[in-house]
Amino acid sequence: MKICLALLALASSVLASELQIGQKIRLRSVNYPNHFISRLSNGRVAISDSGTGNEWIVRSGLAGTGFSLESVTGGFIRHRNYQAWVDSQISSDLYRKDASYTVEQGAAGQGITLRSVNYSGHTLRHSGYNLYIHRSNGSDLFKKDSSFMVEPVDLQCWRWEAGYRLKTKKIGKGSLEKMMKFCGANEGKCAAISCKGQSCSAHWTMVGKKIRGQANTTHVYVC
Repeated sequence: MKICLALLALASSVLASELQIGQKIRLRSVNYPNHFISRLSNGRVAISDSGTGNEWIVRSGLAGTGFSLESVTGGFIRHRNYQAWVDSQISSDLYRKDASYTVEQGAAGQGITLRSVNYSGHTLRHSGYNLYIHRSNGSDLFKKDSSFMVEPVDLQCWRWEAGYRLKTKKIGKGSLEKMMKFCGANEGKCAAISCKGQSCSAHWTMVGKKIRGQANTTHVYVC
């Protein structure tokens, strides 16, 4: 069976419908383009140009709907008292709802806007650099403050199958069209294609590690 999936990691805006579970991303402020949603040392979430704490992993919404954003250093973005924090995950219905957001087309006409699952009239926005969930006042400033550009971060590709996480290694590089032809000629060897901009790589499976509690029966590729 030939398995060849193209995962396009574009450095421009990614539509909400194109977010991939497991994808590693940065969220760039629309009106402060040098600033990204970041985890500060005290756990607060703010837009920052420090270059640290600004990488997030897209997860299925902990509340069973939408998406949740997990810091690469652990913990999820959640709101409490309307302020955005990165808190360690706990077994709490409130935590799961506070950490879940639906994703909409950016209110400013670009990027995405994140709407709270349990405060559906409120969206994540920055104010004084810190992030909050606020109800929109309809202003252009609020629309910009609540809009963020999605920028995928390069990751190693992983193949999940029957509870195993299989690492992959590059076996070819070039345009997407070239890599798709390469995969077509290497049935059974080419496992995935990952792309960033116009540069793509083909990958093959290397080693596997059993993941406790996983029972996946379909092939999913994450880059």
